[in-house]
Amino acid sequence: MNCNVITDSFTAAGTMVLAGTGVWALIYAHLQLKQTRESEKVKHLVEFIEEFEREPMAHYRKTVAEKRLKGTSYPPEAQKIIDFFETIGLLVRRGYLDADDVWSSFGYWMFNTFADFRDDIEQEQRLDKNYYGDFCDLIMRLHKIEEEMGSSDDRPSKEEIMDFWRDESKTIVGSPLKKRKRRKAVSA
Repeated sequence: MNCNVITDSFTAAGTMVLAGTGVWALIYAHLQLKQTRESEKVKHLVEFIEEFEREPMAHYRKTVAEKRLKGTSYPPEAQKIIDFFETIGLLVRRGYLDADDVWSSFGYWMFNTFADFRDDIEQEQRLDKNYYGDFCDLIMRLHKIEEEMGSSDDRPSKEEIMDFWRDESKTIVGSPLKKRKRRKAVSA
């Protein structure tokens, strides 16, 4: 009988070690999967940044800027930019991009583009409420992030929007994106 107790103890200990190893393996696999997902989000973001800096997006950005500065209210190329942001909004909603990372990388462009073409977007939404819905939802999320970060670039004035378009009219293909608007010098 003593032998059976010892055997049962070894069996129980072995089962506990095996169960512990299984739990550890599941936790490790979960952490690896999470790290892979985060890495993929960054990879997707970098791809979108590169796309935004290259042709044809750089051309659309520059063309829209030049047309807006000449007084064209809603250049056709603006839809290409808004479509780009709509795609980013979709990917944030689906979890393929992180909203904080998008705010950091594209917030400046999204806020100015949305503010300038808001009436046009809303007009389209009167015909189809889903039109640019992911972009609009993303803008709302970015407003919250902007507030949490203590910044105020999310509601540009008309003059700030025109400054934005002046900067965009100087777009050079492949030039790195700036993250924020230029700060005006404070008078002493």
